[in-house]
Amino acid sequence: MQVSPSADTRRSLEQFRHLLFHLQMECGSIHHIFRFFKEESSFQHFDALKELDPNLMPQLLAREHVLEARRSDSADKALEHLRTALELDPQCPEACLELAGLAETAESAMMWYQRSMEATAKLLGPEMMADMMADFKIKPWKQVETHTWFKAKVSLSEKLFRNGYYQTAALHFQEILALNPADDLELRPYLLTCLLCENHLDEADLLVRNHQDEVSAKWLFCKAFLRFKQQGDTRTSRRSLMRALQRNLWVSVFLLGAEDMPPAHLVERRKDKGFKLGSRLEAADCVKCIGMAFCEDARLQHWIWEVLKEKCEEA
Repeated sequence: MQVSPSADTRRSLEQFRHLLFHLQMECGSIHHIFRFFKEESSFQHFDALKELDPNLMPQLLAREHVLEARRSDSADKALEHLRTALELDPQCPEACLELAGLAETAESAMMWYQRSMEATAKLLGPEMMADMMADFKIKPWKQVETHTWFKAKVSLSEKLFRNGYYQTAALHFQEILALNPADDLELRPYLLTCLLCENHLDEADLLVRNHQDEVSAKWLFCKAFLRFKQQGDTRTSRRSLMRALQRNLWVSVFLLGAEDMPPAHLVERRKDKGFKLGSRLEAADCVKCIGMAFCEDARLQHWIWEVLKEKCEEA
């Protein structure tokens, strides 16, 4: 008679499953993992999980196809591998995530990001998913089980933002920030931009008041935009704008189209290392965020132009 494993054993095996998936995606092949297990004589958990769930091998094979898709030299080959991955494992979050990146339309990409999140949640189950979220608040980014879920969540938020779905994007940004108040991904300025685009000025004002120590170029320009939307052309709004311009004057140059921005790949390459204060690259990264709020408000555009023109005439 086969004895069902206890709840604690099942949980340990599920954690092992997600660790296995994570290592497979990071190492580039399940064969490297098998080699490690063989060398370490650590097949015990793997055998137990395989016996408990016959779907384990199709899941691992599906992720091998995801890795092949990443290595493919054409979109068609990548799509073929990803379709095979979903045939092997219809709930493969990694395959859904890759398909989002290959989607031809924004709406299709958003659908795949959502499906990736749902697949992760289904794979984990509601109880384990809730535990992972609670643990994330205490020790963020340590849970390999939710790595793909967060990647899809952030990507979906940014895709919604870029395509003008500001209210929905704001909800996603708020949910991420509730889990990660330290804002390691620097998403709070994007939330503030969403609120400005939707003219939710009371919410935007509360957000600014709750984070008065923020001094990034994105934040200072958004704060200036907010003051103008609230008060119009006043001493307070001008002072906020001048503080932002002192932080990075290039932002206004790019916003007004006086010069072309640096290539996007240069901005992304520098982002992880940090931008030099007041640099063109920092300004380009800033415009990528706040430009939406600027473009949505013709009065705001005219005001910034007039303030800059006055300052040039005074000089």
